[in-house]
Amino acid sequence: MNKQGWFGALKNLAWLTQLGFSLAFPPVVCLAGAFWLAKRFSLGPWIFVAAIILGIGTAASTFAEFVKMFRRKNGKK
Repeated sequence: MNKQGWFGALKNLAWLTQLGFSLAFPPVVCLAGAFWLAKRFSLGPWIFVAAIILGIGTAASTFAEFVKMFRRKNGKK
């Protein structure tokens, strides 16, 4: 594999790694925040449901933006 091929492969690997972090991190942070809020302010279990919905929604939005960027980058609409 030539140098440009390796660079392209590493570039794609970096994008996929970033996508993985961007999809996994928001739900984890939202749940950690919900846990803190529940302990600090004695909130009920509804806060965890709200955190899961918010985290998954954020991850879905990130994925949609990634797909748009990827399609634009590759010349597809």
